[in-house]
Amino acid sequence: MTIESDNAKEEIKEIVEGCFRCGFCREICPVLRILRSEQNSPRGRAIILDKGIFDKIIYDCTLCKSCEELCPVDLKLCEAFVKARRVLVSEKREIEANKIMLKNVDMTGNIFGEIE
Repeated sequence: MTIESDNAKEEIKEIVEGCFRCGFCREICPVLRILRSEQNSPRGRAIILDKGIFDKIIYDCTLCKSCEELCPVDLKLCEAFVKARRVLVSEKREIEANKIMLKNVDMTGNIFGEIE
């Protein structure tokens, strides 16, 4: 663990603990419409992160911020999800697609690995 990772975890906790699990975010989430599983809803991800669980499911979010538009307490859930992804990367637990994308950016300057 690094100091940055620990700090990110604290910042994530501050964001997600404000969720009072109303479920308004569920109605608009495009990922939930497809995957139909509570853990894939913004509320589900917030609950998972609030419990201190950093799982690859965080990568399932499209970061469209639709959940933030309907949130009655104006939570910045996508910010928490991005920070959670950074924690996973710092702990070498990111998904393979992310590793490939980062390698492509380093080698070619774009996520697809294509030389322009």
